[in-house]
Amino acid sequence: MIMSKHFRLCIIMALVFLVILPRVVVASDVEWQIRWQEDGILQEEVKITGRDIVPRDHDWNIRTEGNRYILQREVKNWSSYRESQDRLPLQIRQSNYIVFKQTEIDISDEAGGLFAQLNGLNGFHLTMDVPGIIIGSYGDRLSETSSNWVFSSNAELFKETRLLRFITVDGLLLGIVIFFLGLLVIVIQFLRRMKKVERIIEEEYSLTNPKPTGRQE
Repeated sequence: MIMSKHFRLCIIMALVFLVILPRVVVASDVEWQIRWQEDGILQEEVKITGRDIVPRDHDWNIRTEGNRYILQREVKNWSSYRESQDRLPLQIRQSNYIVFKQTEIDISDEAGGLFAQLNGLNGFHLTMDVPGIIIGSYGDRLSETSSNWVFSSNAELFKETRLLRFITVDGLLLGIVIFFLGLLVIVIQFLRRMKKVERIIEEEYSLTNPKPTGRQE
Protein backbone atom coordinates (compact mmCIF):
# COMPACT_ATOMS: atom_id res chain seq x y z
CA MET A 1 0.00 0.00 0.00
CA ILE A 2 2.79 2.40 0.90
CA MET A 3 4.63 1.71 -2.36
CA SER A 4 1.39 2.16 -4.29
CA LYS A 5 0.76 5.55 -2.65
CA HIS A 6 4.30 6.72 -3.43
CA PHE A 7 3.95 5.53 -7.02
CA ARG A 8 0.68 7.40 -7.52
CA LEU A 9 2.24 10.50 -5.94
CA CYS A 10 5.18 10.32 -8.35
CA ILE A 11 2.81 9.97 -11.32
CA ILE A 12 0.79 13.00 -10.20
CA MET A 13 3.93 15.11 -9.70
CA ALA A 14 5.22 14.10 -13.13
CA LEU A 15 1.93 15.11 -14.77
CA VAL A 16 1.96 18.45 -12.96
CA PHE A 17 5.54 19.03 -14.11
CA LEU A 18 4.57 18.28 -17.73
CA VAL A 19 1.63 20.68 -17.55
CA ILE A 20 3.51 23.55 -15.87
CA LEU A 21 6.74 23.31 -17.85
CA PRO A 22 5.80 22.14 -21.35
CA ARG A 23 8.36 24.41 -22.99
CA VAL A 24 11.23 22.66 -21.30
CA VAL A 25 10.05 19.17 -22.27
CA VAL A 26 8.99 19.76 -25.88
CA ALA A 27 11.86 19.78 -28.36
CA SER A 28 12.00 22.34 -31.17
CA ASP A 29 12.87 21.66 -34.80
CA VAL A 30 14.41 25.15 -34.98
CA GLU A 31 16.83 26.76 -32.54
CA TRP A 32 17.80 30.32 -33.46
CA GLN A 33 20.28 32.26 -31.35
CA ILE A 34 21.65 35.79 -31.67
CA ARG A 35 24.46 37.10 -29.48
CA TRP A 36 24.80 40.88 -29.75
CA GLN A 37 28.33 41.79 -28.70
CA GLU A 38 29.39 45.10 -27.10
CA ASP A 39 31.31 46.05 -30.24
CA GLY A 40 28.12 45.76 -32.32
CA ILE A 41 28.92 42.41 -33.94
CA LEU A 42 26.06 39.90 -34.15
CA GLN A 43 26.95 36.24 -33.72
CA GLU A 44 24.15 34.15 -35.16
CA GLU A 45 23.55 30.40 -34.98
CA VAL A 46 20.61 28.46 -36.41
CA LYS A 47 19.97 24.73 -35.88
CA ILE A 48 17.32 23.13 -38.11
CA THR A 49 16.12 19.54 -37.80
CA GLY A 50 14.22 17.52 -40.39
CA ARG A 51 14.33 19.79 -43.43
CA ASP A 52 16.70 20.64 -46.26
CA ILE A 53 17.31 24.36 -46.47
CA VAL A 54 18.89 26.64 -49.06
CA PRO A 55 20.34 29.85 -47.52
CA ARG A 56 20.32 32.93 -49.72
CA ASP A 57 23.20 34.72 -48.00
CA HIS A 58 26.73 33.47 -48.64
CA ASP A 59 28.25 34.37 -45.28
CA TRP A 60 27.01 31.25 -43.46
CA ASN A 61 29.28 28.51 -42.23
CA ILE A 62 27.17 25.38 -42.69
CA ARG A 63 27.63 21.88 -41.35
CA THR A 64 25.38 18.89 -40.77
CA GLU A 65 25.00 16.56 -37.82
CA GLY A 66 22.77 13.68 -38.84
CA ASN A 67 19.50 15.23 -40.05
CA ARG A 68 20.31 18.60 -38.49
CA TYR A 69 21.66 21.65 -40.29
CA ILE A 70 23.79 24.03 -38.23
CA LEU A 71 24.43 27.50 -39.65
CA GLN A 72 26.75 30.05 -38.08
CA ARG A 73 27.88 33.54 -39.08
CA GLU A 74 28.96 36.96 -37.84
CA VAL A 75 27.40 40.23 -38.99
CA LYS A 76 29.24 43.46 -38.25
CA ASN A 77 26.18 45.47 -37.11
CA TRP A 78 22.41 45.78 -37.28
CA SER A 79 22.51 47.88 -40.44
CA SER A 80 24.24 45.04 -42.25
CA TYR A 81 21.86 42.55 -40.68
CA ARG A 82 18.86 44.43 -42.05
CA GLU A 83 20.33 44.12 -45.54
CA SER A 84 20.70 40.33 -45.31
CA GLN A 85 18.03 37.97 -46.63
CA ASP A 86 18.38 35.15 -44.09
CA ARG A 87 17.42 37.12 -41.02
CA LEU A 88 14.80 37.31 -38.34
CA PRO A 89 11.98 39.81 -38.92
CA LEU A 90 13.29 42.36 -36.43
CA GLN A 91 13.67 46.12 -36.30
CA ILE A 92 15.75 48.16 -33.87
CA ARG A 93 14.93 51.50 -32.27
CA GLN A 94 17.40 53.35 -30.06
CA SER A 95 17.00 56.41 -27.84
CA ASN A 96 20.11 58.18 -26.58
CA TYR A 97 20.15 59.88 -23.19
CA ILE A 98 22.95 61.57 -21.25
CA VAL A 99 24.78 58.55 -19.87
CA PHE A 100 22.77 55.60 -21.20
CA LYS A 101 21.03 54.35 -24.32
CA GLN A 102 17.71 52.52 -24.51
CA THR A 103 17.24 49.93 -27.25
CA GLU A 104 13.97 48.34 -28.32
CA ILE A 105 13.84 45.24 -30.51
CA ASP A 106 10.46 44.96 -32.22
CA ILE A 107 8.92 42.44 -34.59
CA SER A 108 8.45 43.62 -38.18
CA ASP A 109 6.12 42.15 -40.80
CA GLU A 110 8.95 41.36 -43.20
CA ALA A 111 9.83 37.69 -43.49
CA GLY A 112 11.75 35.83 -46.17
CA GLY A 113 14.87 33.86 -46.91
CA LEU A 114 15.81 31.28 -44.33
CA PHE A 115 13.04 32.29 -41.92
CA ALA A 116 10.34 31.64 -44.53
CA GLN A 117 11.74 28.17 -45.20
CA LEU A 118 10.95 27.19 -41.62
CA ASN A 119 7.19 27.31 -42.13
CA GLY A 120 5.55 24.05 -41.09
CA LEU A 121 8.28 22.91 -38.73
CA ASN A 122 7.31 22.10 -35.15
CA GLY A 123 8.74 24.34 -32.48
CA PHE A 124 10.75 27.53 -32.79
CA HIS A 125 13.22 28.24 -29.98
CA LEU A 126 14.72 31.74 -29.99
CA THR A 127 17.50 32.98 -27.69
CA MET A 128 18.90 36.51 -27.58
CA ASP A 129 21.90 37.91 -25.70
CA VAL A 130 22.23 41.70 -25.65
CA PRO A 131 24.97 44.14 -24.54
CA GLY A 132 22.93 45.70 -21.77
CA ILE A 133 20.45 45.15 -18.96
CA ILE A 134 17.01 43.90 -19.99
CA ILE A 135 14.18 45.95 -18.48
CA GLY A 136 10.63 44.63 -18.35
CA SER A 137 9.30 41.10 -18.75
CA TYR A 138 10.19 39.70 -22.15
CA GLY A 139 10.37 35.97 -22.81
CA ASP A 140 11.84 33.61 -20.25
CA ARG A 141 14.67 35.53 -18.59
CA LEU A 142 17.93 33.53 -18.49
CA SER A 143 19.98 36.36 -17.01
CA GLU A 144 19.95 40.17 -16.88
CA THR A 145 21.32 40.20 -20.45
CA SER A 146 19.58 37.25 -22.14
CA SER A 147 16.10 35.83 -22.70
CA ASN A 148 14.57 33.00 -24.71
CA TRP A 149 11.21 32.19 -26.26
CA VAL A 150 9.66 28.88 -27.28
CA PHE A 151 6.91 29.01 -29.92
CA SER A 152 4.93 26.22 -31.53
CA SER A 153 6.15 27.45 -34.92
CA ASN A 154 8.06 30.34 -36.46
CA ALA A 155 4.76 32.02 -37.40
CA GLU A 156 3.97 32.43 -33.69
CA LEU A 157 6.77 35.00 -33.51
CA PHE A 158 4.50 37.53 -35.24
CA LYS A 159 2.13 37.46 -32.28
CA GLU A 160 4.79 39.36 -30.35
CA THR A 161 4.96 43.13 -30.82
CA ARG A 162 8.13 43.81 -28.87
CA LEU A 163 10.84 41.24 -28.37
CA LEU A 164 13.17 43.07 -25.98
CA ARG A 165 13.94 46.39 -24.35
CA PHE A 166 17.23 47.03 -22.62
CA ILE A 167 19.53 49.84 -21.52
CA THR A 168 23.25 50.24 -22.11
CA VAL A 169 25.29 52.53 -19.87
CA ASP A 170 28.14 54.55 -21.41
CA GLY A 171 30.91 53.82 -18.91
CA LEU A 172 33.28 56.56 -20.14
CA LEU A 173 30.62 59.27 -20.18
CA LEU A 174 29.30 58.12 -16.80
CA GLY A 175 32.82 58.38 -15.38
CA ILE A 176 33.19 61.92 -16.75
CA VAL A 177 29.83 62.96 -15.27
CA ILE A 178 30.74 61.47 -11.88
CA PHE A 179 34.11 63.26 -11.99
CA PHE A 180 32.57 66.68 -12.67
CA LEU A 181 29.84 66.14 -10.07
CA GLY A 182 32.54 65.29 -7.53
CA LEU A 183 34.53 68.35 -8.56
CA LEU A 184 31.41 70.50 -8.22
CA VAL A 185 30.80 69.18 -4.71
CA ILE A 186 34.42 69.97 -3.76
CA VAL A 187 34.14 73.53 -5.12
CA ILE A 188 30.87 74.12 -3.25
CA GLN A 189 32.37 72.82 -0.01
CA PHE A 190 35.47 75.00 -0.54
CA LEU A 191 33.38 78.13 -1.09
CA ARG A 192 31.34 77.39 2.02
CA ARG A 193 34.50 77.01 4.08
CA MET A 194 35.92 80.24 2.65
CA LYS A 195 32.77 82.13 3.62
CA LYS A 196 32.96 80.66 7.11
CA VAL A 197 36.61 81.72 7.44
CA GLU A 198 35.79 85.23 6.23
CA ARG A 199 32.98 85.49 8.75
CA ILE A 200 35.27 84.38 11.59
CA ILE A 201 37.94 86.90 10.52
CA GLU A 202 35.38 89.70 10.44
CA GLU A 203 34.11 88.77 13.89
CA GLU A 204 37.62 88.60 15.34
CA TYR A 205 38.59 91.91 13.74
CA SER A 206 35.52 93.65 15.09
CA LEU A 207 36.33 92.46 18.64
CA THR A 208 40.01 93.56 18.63
CA ASN A 209 39.35 96.88 16.92
CA PRO A 210 36.10 98.30 18.28
CA LYS A 211 34.69 101.27 16.45
CA PRO A 212 34.62 104.60 18.40
CA THR A 213 31.22 105.29 19.93
CA GLY A 214 31.55 109.11 20.14
CA ARG A 215 33.74 112.21 19.75
CA GLN A 216 36.45 112.65 22.36
CA GLU A 217 37.25 116.18 23.63
